[in-house]
Amino acid sequence: ISGSFAEFGKQWYQRRVRVGRLQLELFPSKCVAYTIFRQVTNTPSLLSLVKSGSINSLLLSERNLTSPFHLGVAVNKALWSEENGRMKSRSIMTEIVMCLSLANGITQSLNTFGLKPDTREIVAVTVADTEEEMERLVGEIKGQIKGEIVEEQFEYSE
Repeated sequence: ISGSFAEFGKQWYQRRVRVGRLQLELFPSKCVAYTIFRQVTNTPSLLSLVKSGSINSLLLSERNLTSPFHLGVAVNKALWSEENGRMKSRSIMTEIVMCLSLANGITQSLNTFGLKPDTREIVAVTVADTEEEMERLVGEIKGQIKGEIVEEQFEYSE
């Protein structure tokens, strides 16, 4: 598959009956949203906010993500690990990064999917329990990232 995550995501959703929605089979009550940003100019300050715990969304480099399905599988696996006390990391967001990667180590997973000071293409992933919480968290992240929103998808499981 060639092209960027945003291009592939758009094609993938257009082929589905439920455009813009992704069922989290194991966790049907969870809401998952991702927003793709390009030409981001404040990545170093975002890194500082991530390290301080001031951001309630997961920020990923778009470079190594293959599809929205890849992201959905990782979120499902991370939520399952959390529910069953099998997390390898301390937070659900870090667990999602680990589930995206084939590597078992957090350092290698973060190096593959995490942000670097020169990252200009960012995918913000938010997991919430309610639609209202999702809207609030997505609004916060949109206010913190200085860049062009390429694609915004809300995926609600029903």
